[in-house]
Amino acid sequence: MRIGFVGYKENPVNLFKDLGKSLSKKISGLDLDQRFVSLPEDIPIVALESAGESDFVLVFALIEDEEMAKFLKEKLMDVELSTKTRILKYIEVDEFFGADEEDYIEKKAALVEKISELIVNILFNEPSFEPKDKDFAL
Repeated sequence: MRIGFVGYKENPVNLFKDLGKSLSKKISGLDLDQRFVSLPEDIPIVALESAGESDFVLVFALIEDEEMAKFLKEKLMDVELSTKTRILKYIEVDEFFGADEEDYIEKKAALVEKISELIVNILFNEPSFEPKDKDFAL
């Protein structure tokens, strides 16, 4: 299985190396491809290229501009539909801003585990996303 990682060079964290290690422990025969873009507007283009060569794509970008984040998610949905390759669109506001070293390391490790588990569930355990009925028991 080939997974493409697409990242933004201005991200305050590069979690692809750690994420690759985590996923390699969970998915046998994994082939990873990492690509970075210099401008957020280039993310859909590189994601399209990566989707053509991959079974799954993760786009990871921490962006302050909410309009740009919305634009990117919309364009990535178009890429996903045109290529029929699943894309995990992790485009969020920078949660690492102002973190000290210890906090940074903890946040990075937690994010790697969160995304790793999400990718594995998307690929191999879709029933894990089934909504649960609210429990009204007292």
